Amino acid sequence: MPDRPIAEQAKTRLRRIEGQVRGIQGMMDRMDEPCDEEPCDSLLTQILAVRAAVEQVGLLIMELHLQRCVLGDIPMDDERRNDLHHALKLWSRLTSMR
Repeated sequence: MPDRPIAEQAKTRLRRIEGQVRGIQGMMDRMDEPCDEEPCDSLLTQILAVRAAVEQVGLLIMELHLQRCVLGDIPMDDERRNDLHHALKLWSRLTSMR
């Protein structure tokens, strides 16, 4: 995805998340069936997947904010932009280790 603008990447991921949430809603509709661990496990797995996806969108939006609002007109070559992206990924990993 690096060749596409960050805002477009975020929108694409949000649409994917929207589909995942609809899938979770469908799974919830089927929860009236007798208790079985597999549907509950699958449901929780999907919730975790949505959570991770939302965190990735947050990372993209933070990157966009840094580029547009914080750094503004400061010239940045591809190497610096990649360094920024890498630093944000590292920060994301660090904060997800709670």
